[in-house]
Amino acid sequence: MTSNRVSISDVLVARKRIKGFALETPLAKSQWLSEVSKSEVWLKLENIQNTGSFKLRGALNVLGWAREKGISKVFTASMGNHALAIAQAAHFTDREATICLPENAASKNAKKLKKINQFNVSIIKHGDDQADTEQYARRLAQEKKGLFVSPYNNPEVICGQGTIALELFERVPKLSTIVIAVGGGGLISGIATTAKTINPSCRIVGVAAASTPAMYKACQQGRISHCLIDPTLADSMAGNLDVDTITFPLVRELVDEWVLVDEAEISATIYDFFENEGMLIEGAAACAVAAVSRRIINFKPREKVAVVVCGGNISKDSWKEIFAERLTKVGSK
Repeated sequence: MTSNRVSISDVLVARKRIKGFALETPLAKSQWLSEVSKSEVWLKLENIQNTGSFKLRGALNVLGWAREKGISKVFTASMGNHALAIAQAAHFTDREATICLPENAASKNAKKLKKINQFNVSIIKHGDDQADTEQYARRLAQEKKGLFVSPYNNPEVICGQGTIALELFERVPKLSTIVIAVGGGGLISGIATTAKTINPSCRIVGVAAASTPAMYKACQQGRISHCLIDPTLADSMAGNLDVDTITFPLVRELVDEWVLVDEAEISATIYDFFENEGMLIEGAAACAVAAVSRRIINFKPREKVAVVVCGGNISKDSWKEIFAERLTKVGSK
């Protein structure tokens, strides 16, 4: 078991572990968002990270930690960016990875399953939903004396994501606001812990999809409770929280401001980002961008702002539907 530590010293260790495997992704100034917000907006392009998502950072760090501890077998339950990150990290660190999926995973995620199968990992299908599958994966890890790796409820995962903040401040030392999408809270916990250590006055803005607001509601209520989850384009953020997740107290303490975005805003932002920045992004990344492009957050003139573009793994069906809808609206005017 890893300890529940999350500190900048551990983030610095994480940086050494992942160096040479994870990209130090570009931090590009956005003329579009700077004009919209009347501030200076920088985009942290994790959408071009290996595996197409920031998740590789945390996966590399926790599997690197496992290698140091002599743990050869790792288990997880995911069909999204985390599973793909674990598969590639296992290849880089020479760990034996088992990825557990719900029985219906192939029909819903054929493209991602194909990508995962490119790596030498074991895939086990079990259970009717994600909760059943995760419980099974945890049991397997215990029985086989391996390590279960949560997408967010793990200190090494959190510290791996925190390496993003180190890169942000190295490029823009006077950075004053960071805008981050929030699902389980691993990304924002790592970045906020690091950012607040470097600059305690740095404003951390968490952005949740209104269709899956588990962490937002937990922070508003002061406790984790079951939350109704609706279908969302931000599918990598969807789901409820582990009741004992170490991200909850971190997020509650470190996030200064919250924004909720709806599905129409997410959809429009995916199109607008492509039109203005020339890149396809996934729904979770569009949440953070939407908080700026839709003028939901107030900024000071010329304030230095970073938006974490957390991933680019959008399905072909989703972006085709978004583009068709936009073209239909344009044609009807």
